[in-house]
Amino acid sequence: MDYLLNWDGRSSILNVELTYSASQKDSTVFTFGDPSFGGQTDIFNVIRNFRATEPESVRIDEVNRRITVYHKGAKKHRIRYEIVGSLNVDKPTLASQTELFRPVITKGMLTLVNKQFTLEVTDKSNPLVSFRWRKYPGNFTYFNSILPSQTNPSTKLADDYANFSEMVYFVMGDNIDVKEYNVMGIRYYCVTTKVDKYENDLQGNLNPFFEYYFPSVHRFWNDTDFPFYFLAATALQNNQKNIGAGGFGMKNGFVMKLGTKFGTWEKLVTAHETAHTWIGMKIMLGNDSFDNQWFGEGFNDYTAIINLANSKIYDKEDFLHYLNEKTLNPHYRSKVKNVHNDSISAKYWTDYANYGVLPYRRGFLYAFYLDNQIRLASNGKFTLRNMLIDLYTLKKTKKIGEVLTVEDFIQTGATYLNKQQLKEQIKRHMIEGYPIDFNSVKLISEFIVEIKDNIPKISLANDADLSKIYQW
Repeated sequence: MDYLLNWDGRSSILNVELTYSASQKDSTVFTFGDPSFGGQTDIFNVIRNFRATEPESVRIDEVNRRITVYHKGAKKHRIRYEIVGSLNVDKPTLASQTELFRPVITKGMLTLVNKQFTLEVTDKSNPLVSFRWRKYPGNFTYFNSILPSQTNPSTKLADDYANFSEMVYFVMGDNIDVKEYNVMGIRYYCVTTKVDKYENDLQGNLNPFFEYYFPSVHRFWNDTDFPFYFLAATALQNNQKNIGAGGFGMKNGFVMKLGTKFGTWEKLVTAHETAHTWIGMKIMLGNDSFDNQWFGEGFNDYTAIINLANSKIYDKEDFLHYLNEKTLNPHYRSKVKNVHNDSISAKYWTDYANYGVLPYRRGFLYAFYLDNQIRLASNGKFTLRNMLIDLYTLKKTKKIGEVLTVEDFIQTGATYLNKQQLKEQIKRHMIEGYPIDFNSVKLISEFIVEIKDNIPKISLANDADLSKIYQW
């Protein structure tokens, strides 16, 4: 599958030409888009104008997202189509940010991932895929996530189809800045818009992550086994004053679409999503990230917060605000906090504000609780970090395709705490949904718990120092 891309740098249209080999004599069936990727609702308003080369013909099934090309004896196979990346200027919506599949193609800037413009072949017959830009503005900055050192868009980018299925990010524009860092011997790239209407200095905003946060996370996991990593934050230029920030992680990177001033919450989003490199990618309980989201999202959130504290990007006020106002308070006030874990997925996207946040908050609070219990049981010798590193070590001993299980989590934790109690805690708090009763919980002396109207609140003892609690 060889993609040839064309963009003039001014329009909102990306022209795509796909040449491919066909394993089936009569036809090839492609699908476009992934409904689970950011809540797609109108993907056939993004992809349009399909054309095959005679004698081949095309049939489109929009409901099932299927594009069928009938070969009619043709020996060579080529299809052309367009991707529309325009934003609605008159009636801007949150779609450009919350529908993360939606490409952004506008005057002076293009940012998209392969899920937004490539076709998936249903018969899995093509082991190789390549991309090359035929037409593009010669003076624009260019970045791709497969080979970041490649700055010439006309050079072919090729790899196994399986690798590209983990997503490839492209950005090109005259308002794009790419800075390279060396983080513990690993090449890191910071890709941003230079100027935006929110008056951000994104390279300046993100510099502390490269200087302090990423080194902290690598030390936390004792892992520098990386070819490279990139962090991309591009500000959307539409006429809506403030639409927040959203993003998605992919292999070796995180992409943020920004529609606001970069602040405390955006720091958390950046930390959380980049932390998924470990919990969520290198370490996952089950076959899918949805299997045990309390771990994949909640424990990941905890590692992000304590690394923000370790790197001093978050001070104690930021840390306590997230722990209390963003997690404890809304969770214990929630009317659906007790729902069974199995009922969350059905309402995850349709009622995210109530249901989607549950695994994040449950897992975060359980991670905080476990961290304290391990510290108390070992008299400060061990922390949750030791357990997570053990779990990561166990994952590396498994065969390809063999997954970590909840039982692995329990068995690993049994090195530090009672195994039966761990099993009961996961069943009661993570699966059945009963909140942790902080009235009966003992924490390390640095943390003080107050309960008011059944809402726990955590504060720091006068002599407590976050940088000493969370150090590695």
